[in-house]
Amino acid sequence: MLERPFSSSHADGVLTLGGSIDEYAIAALRSAIKEHSDEHRRPLTVELSDVDFLPSVAVGVLATGLRQAEENGAELALVAAPGTIAHRVLVITGMPFFEAVPEHGTPGTV
Repeated sequence: MLERPFSSSHADGVLTLGGSIDEYAIAALRSAIKEHSDEHRRPLTVELSDVDFLPSVAVGVLATGLRQAEENGAELALVAAPGTIAHRVLVITGMPFFEAVPEHGTPGTV
């Protein structure tokens, strides 16, 4: 399978990721999460359903983001649709996630 380049877009509190989160994309992933969560102080949903490759180093970035958001009283919600690579990885690692983006973008917001 040919891996697609990493991509990210942000709208309404949802950071949508796609393609391969390889070692070259890790810095971009970390930066996007920090930027769109205001340094882990604002709620953010990270949509991972379109990700082709999610190695352990990317899981580490997500876990760090979850921890830092919690420490700052913010929420970082991970989303991975059933049957996707991200879903399988998040289930295996035991990380908390949703199977769909909540209606209002970020869990806990109205």
